[in-house]
Amino acid sequence: MNNSGEPLDDLARASGYPTRVLTPGSNLGYARGVNEGIRAASEENVLLLNPDVRVLPGSVEALERAAAEHPRAGILAPKLLESDGSLQLSARRFYTWRTLLYRRMPLPGVAARSREVREHMMEDWDHLDTRAVDWVLGAAMYVRRSAMRDVGLMDERYFLYFEDVDWCQRMWRHGYEVVYCADARMVHEYERASAQMRPRSVRAHAAGLLRFTEKWSAILYAMSQHRRRTIQVVTLAMDALAAVVACAAAYAIRSALDPWFDRPVFPAESYAGLLYFTVGVTIAALAMNGLYRRTDFTDRIERAFLVGKSVVQAVLLLMAATFLFQMPRYSRFLVLLVGPLLFLFLYVARGALASVAAGARKQGFAFRRVLLLGSGAEAEQARAALEGSRREGFEPLHARASSSPDEPPEAAAARIRSLVEGERVQIVCLVPEPDEVPYLLAMGSALRDSGAALWWAGSVAHLAAAAGESRRLGPLDAVLLHAPSRGLSLRARKRASDLLLSFLIAPWRWGRIRSYLAERGDGLAAGEAWRQVVTGARSWVGRSPYEADRWTGVPPWARLALESLRPGVVSPANGAGSDRRARLESELAYLTRFSIAEDLRVFLRATERKR
Repeated sequence: MNNSGEPLDDLARASGYPTRVLTPGSNLGYARGVNEGIRAASEENVLLLNPDVRVLPGSVEALERAAAEHPRAGILAPKLLESDGSLQLSARRFYTWRTLLYRRMPLPGVAARSREVREHMMEDWDHLDTRAVDWVLGAAMYVRRSAMRDVGLMDERYFLYFEDVDWCQRMWRHGYEVVYCADARMVHEYERASAQMRPRSVRAHAAGLLRFTEKWSAILYAMSQHRRRTIQVVTLAMDALAAVVACAAAYAIRSALDPWFDRPVFPAESYAGLLYFTVGVTIAALAMNGLYRRTDFTDRIERAFLVGKSVVQAVLLLMAATFLFQMPRYSRFLVLLVGPLLFLFLYVARGALASVAAGARKQGFAFRRVLLLGSGAEAEQARAALEGSRREGFEPLHARASSSPDEPPEAAAARIRSLVEGERVQIVCLVPEPDEVPYLLAMGSALRDSGAALWWAGSVAHLAAAAGESRRLGPLDAVLLHAPSRGLSLRARKRASDLLLSFLIAPWRWGRIRSYLAERGDGLAAGEAWRQVVTGARSWVGRSPYEADRWTGVPPWARLALESLRPGVVSPANGAGSDRRARLESELAYLTRFSIAEDLRVFLRATERKR
């Protein structure tokens, strides 16, 4: 990949290997350039080299031997040497806030004496043996394509710096190792290239650090999980500040014009009541016009119109208050001044926030990490489609529901849940093959309380059509099964649903419940059904009684999910008849999309008419 634009034909011919040079025509950045090269390569494993790296004889073969000896290694790196043959410290421990402070701040004396920095640089190790390390420099990497399919490629939101740290961290979180191979040796003459900290490099380094912090900081992750609420709070604070500034500017103008008025202006503290009232009515008018439910606008004209409408309403309320409370005439003049100033500052503040949000999206800060669950061709197609939509803010990851035939369902569910939480995944997208439907629906139900949204894509997504309307997940046609909820657990919400139906709905449909149970013919009376639901033995809407035949024919994955659900008086699989697989799929889909509203819908539909 030639990001420089300089001709490399002579270098390609002298390499001794079949070589193809990709020339994009502009500098794409290191991560994106690497990814373009990986996509163009056809080999199973890929060797990534910086242009300032010289490969010594036998090094590639040593990396291949190390890869065979370490089957869980996703990335292997050679020993890097300086141009004089001395060791270059290319293997590192992960950053802590102390090492970031010492290494990235202008504190050279402190950094040189710091124990944290020496440990971060692994100066306590002689680098003579092959071993797993936290991360390695991206100057030379031998990467398995199978690991890249699971973990994803380099994050293209990094233009330069920190993309190697990020990639290694993601490898470890997916269960892959990063291995330092001491037998492979290469010379890295970094002083002539990236180490020359020109202003552009300094800016790229700062941007990489900011992006890395935004991606892995627990605080910023929590803010991204509540992105909409965070934006609303910031917008409200900016609006309140705009109202304060408008009042202050109006008072300053009134003071400057004091010689033109018969009565003198009061001291500033006398207008505290007017200030608080202005802030209150401004926020109330903006909220009344829906400008906190939505914080973006189609264009400047729409922003000006909606903000202007809110300001007119706020000023009318302020003017009415001056008459209601018999405020002096110059206070009304202040109100008239506040109007245009308030519009100006609100318009500018809202525009500034929109520009910051657009810039963040353009730079890839508003990313959404998507974990794809599925092992077939459709899952691979979905991964490739999301990979092509990275500039839209999607970062695809991939995982297999079961890593080996011997892995118990409980262990696989715990592994995937740990991956969702460790990788801070915002979206889990199920893309099953037809024979994977029960398993992945069971996995989806196990992830409901993980904080991630659950989506369903692929050719069998029609099975979940009742969960909600089809919509777009970036480039994918998908169905939203479950929006993240951070309140009561699934079990508590299910219990609340049962009690709600027992005391508020069931008494009004008693005859229909009796008819429904009589038609089923299992000998359960309406009163006994009500008693069992209230005591917790059953649910109004639940699974079939698979335990009656000892779960015969129910796969372990499905049983893992359905055992947590009580048998139901009404089943969401009423339309499945005697087809065991269709019943399983329907009940698992219900469990994945459960809500109190869904329970009410299923219950009312099952008892809709007397039989």
